[in-house]
Amino acid sequence: MAAKRESSETSEVIESGFTTAVNKKLPKEIYIWKVSDKFTGGVPDCYYSSNIRDIWIEFKYLKKMIKNPKPGLRPLQKKWLNDRHAQGRDVYVVVGSPEGNVVYEDGDWNEAKPSAGMLTRNELVQWIKDKLCKP
Repeated sequence: MAAKRESSETSEVIESGFTTAVNKKLPKEIYIWKVSDKFTGGVPDCYYSSNIRDIWIEFKYLKKMIKNPKPGLRPLQKKWLNDRHAQGRDVYVVVGSPEGNVVYEDGDWNEAKPSAGMLTRNELVQWIKDKLCKP
């Protein structure tokens, strides 16, 4: 019997819930734009800014973390992230799960990365705050 595959729509709802849960824990001083651009493909899920800097984050969600997760980015997402990174922009990918969160930076979203050293949800929120609020 074939395994039942999760629909892309269901997967997007779970990912959206994860993103919303992270965003709700951020202080109000941080500007949050939950991007939903149906006309320009590849734009990350969220744009954040403070009076010090701004960052972009693409969120992915797994129901269960694996040993070496690869973000599973679509080609336009990879292109957008790689192009902005090459321009010196602060762009990141976060793969979340109930077990923890893996942060990809400096272009390492193109490959699998060990999940050892995952961040908890609160540590992820603190990581985002540090990126935005520390000079």
